[in-house]
Amino acid sequence: MHGAPTAASAGAVGTVVTRAAEQQVALRLTGIDKSFPGVRALDGVDLTVLSGEVHALVGENGAGKSTLMAVASGALAPDGGSVEIAGTRLTGASPDEARDLGLAIVRQDPALLPDLTVAENMAIGVGHRRVGGIHRAVAWSQARLDPWGMAIDPRSRVDELSVEQRFVVEIAKALALEPTVLILDEPTEHLNLDEVSRLFSRVREIVAGGAAVVYISHRIPEVKQISDRITVLRDGSVRGTFSTEEVDEAQIIERAIGRKLEAVFPPKGSEIGSVGTDEVLVVRGLQGEGFHGVDLTVRAGEIVGLAGVQGNGQAALLRALAGLAPAEGSVSVQGEPVPRGNLAARRSGIVYIPADRHAEGVFMSLDVAENISAATLPEVAGAGFVGTRRVLTRARQQIEQLGIKTPGPSTMVSALSGGNQQKVVLARTRLAAPRVLLAEEPTQGVDAGARVDIYQILRETADSGAAVLLLSSDGIELQGLCDRVLIMSRGRVVEELTGDEVTEAAIGRAALMSTQLRDRRDADRAGGFRRWIRGDHAPALVLGALLLLLGLVVSATNPAYLTPFNLNNLLFMAAPALFVGAAQQVVVLGSGFDLSVGPLMGLLVVLSSFWIVEGGNLWVGLGLMLGGALAVGLINGVLVTAFHVNPVVATLGMSMALQGVYLALRSTPGGIIFPTVSEWVQARFGFVPVVTVVAVAVLLVLELALRRTRWGLRLRATGSRADAAARLGIRTGRVRLGSYVLGSLLVLPAAVVMMAQIGIGDGRPALSYTLTSITVIVLAGTSIFGGRGSFLAVLVAALLVQQILNVSPLLGLSQAWSYWLPGLVTLAAALLYALARRGGLPSARRRRATTVAPGGRS
Repeated sequence: MHGAPTAASAGAVGTVVTRAAEQQVALRLTGIDKSFPGVRALDGVDLTVLSGEVHALVGENGAGKSTLMAVASGALAPDGGSVEIAGTRLTGASPDEARDLGLAIVRQDPALLPDLTVAENMAIGVGHRRVGGIHRAVAWSQARLDPWGMAIDPRSRVDELSVEQRFVVEIAKALALEPTVLILDEPTEHLNLDEVSRLFSRVREIVAGGAAVVYISHRIPEVKQISDRITVLRDGSVRGTFSTEEVDEAQIIERAIGRKLEAVFPPKGSEIGSVGTDEVLVVRGLQGEGFHGVDLTVRAGEIVGLAGVQGNGQAALLRALAGLAPAEGSVSVQGEPVPRGNLAARRSGIVYIPADRHAEGVFMSLDVAENISAATLPEVAGAGFVGTRRVLTRARQQIEQLGIKTPGPSTMVSALSGGNQQKVVLARTRLAAPRVLLAEEPTQGVDAGARVDIYQILRETADSGAAVLLLSSDGIELQGLCDRVLIMSRGRVVEELTGDEVTEAAIGRAALMSTQLRDRRDADRAGGFRRWIRGDHAPALVLGALLLLLGLVVSATNPAYLTPFNLNNLLFMAAPALFVGAAQQVVVLGSGFDLSVGPLMGLLVVLSSFWIVEGGNLWVGLGLMLGGALAVGLINGVLVTAFHVNPVVATLGMSMALQGVYLALRSTPGGIIFPTVSEWVQARFGFVPVVTVVAVAVLLVLELALRRTRWGLRLRATGSRADAAARLGIRTGRVRLGSYVLGSLLVLPAAVVMMAQIGIGDGRPALSYTLTSITVIVLAGTSIFGGRGSFLAVLVAALLVQQILNVSPLLGLSQAWSYWLPGLVTLAAALLYALARRGGLPSARRRRATTVAPGGRS
């Protein structure tokens, strides 16, 4: 290893001065300070990036790279210092302002909204004006995604894409901005060699056009390949800026981690004789979604690699072995068959390290110590109670042994860098003492120093007698760690490399010669239908068919069903359900909830009974109703957005308060509504009530706005993933506040209809409409977590609910059926939607999930 590159530093400084004189400064960060609880992330950082250059930023996990770029992009406010983009100072923490100044960023954790389509994500990310309007988003996005050859359909939801496809969407979105400054934070972690090559070509194109690129990566060979200059960060401080030509990989790593790396990879088990003869993991004829006919064995003390072009079943195979995906075939550990399911796999000694540590690896709401002991709680518990002292003691041991950078074991794991979070996962894995370790991309997004530590942990696990199956897209990693490498193609193991054959070149050649990348369209031949059945509008058609079928059955049984009187009554009674269903839908789409819609209806009816009566004033009454609706919506919204009160708690409190208010105003029903007003509200075209026509029109307008306006996209974006929406410049608090106000305003016409129905000031009949609104949105297939739903489905669901209530007497059913039928239909619909969105019915899933024990017995 080489010493510190002091000579290179001097040369680099001279290069910087020369180039700065010739090139314009595209990005300048001066004296940036940033601290978090217990951590000083950045300490007086200066960084100058010139136009027409690729400036690499390297350092260990936790060095401050991503934090620095979050400050540069306006996503995070610094404690001190300034940011200048193309000579203009960023005035505050505003992603919109940074984007307007010409800065685009591709983050390690893509700022994508899972419930929105690819086209909608790209339109929000680059701005509707650049796309040419929402109606052009699909074609515009397709043109920018096609060059990547990933077969990404812009109409697909982001949550339907693979991890690598999501990163390509994020990269394509950033490149479409034609930025002055482009920040790429670990952009190649999920890309194969061909996709990396395309990315580098695009980077060179925009640099040739005068833009600046800040390139963050732990893959030092890539840094050397693409960058012009390199700045090293360590412990939140700059440790030097160098010309790429004047430093080698060893010098970069040494500066980044602050120590020499004597050996990157530990000796292999096959080299030192630690590989035993016992076959720990034996797989025969395993098949599932994405792979089939897989046979493999892994012996004690052996690390076996899985390689191949991405998309050929490697990840699916690993997840099936971990019991996380259905599969058929035989899996045994130390001669004992492994039943299906993740819990059974864990009991058999199979431990899985997921590639996506944020979603599956760590518990973000728990601290470091709790995460480390999560898989081995019986060992730190007595009489059913977890011993806090034991948890902390074990955590401190693991923190010291693995070099986890954390202020202490009680620090929330969400406050750690990605690499240190991965070490927490590995600490938990070590304590579980696995017989079989399944590691999927264990060094993804991890710095050079941490990689060495992880390699040592994997080797120690194997040397202890475990079988290790490693999936990695890094050929050098496979070469350095693995005793054998299995090449997968089109879901099958097609080649095995052993001994001296295990080289990066041989692995790459075998992967490319065995197959071309599986056409991603093959995995979804019925993509259009599947996308539709999982879409927001499918429930409307299903419910519509049920509505029609029920109507035909009832009309055949009782002719009174189709009389104008009954149809008018059905549609008029459905009008309030249409309005309150729309009100609840608006709030839920923004990831909220409103339990006060029924009591608000009651309050508005009671208010009307003081003024919309003989001797009163219609306009004063309507004004009071409007004011009451606005006030309730504002209070609910402020409680949720400004004071961060849970929506259920806030609106439950409001619900009880409103009941108290209208009972205080009228403890008994009173105030006869002016008959003329009731007649106006009950006006009709033939047998169709005017108010029902108005309600349907309102729902159609809301559906159009939801899909075709910025308000609709922002509402769904906020409900889908609020943190990502905020990073994209959406003011999520304002959006959610607006949803509560609009929801309350939609309750107002429902109250007017009820006022005409009961004709007197009584708030109690409105209470049931809270449950009605929830029933309607559940039937409509709306996600109660936000981001997904259709007002068309709400329309049909509300009509169906009212139809069920209407037909019970016509069928001669008891009053109990008016409760049983909506409940049964709601449960059936919820189950059907859940199965459809997961991709199959139970029978099909069981057929795929059957695990066959040795000897062919099920």
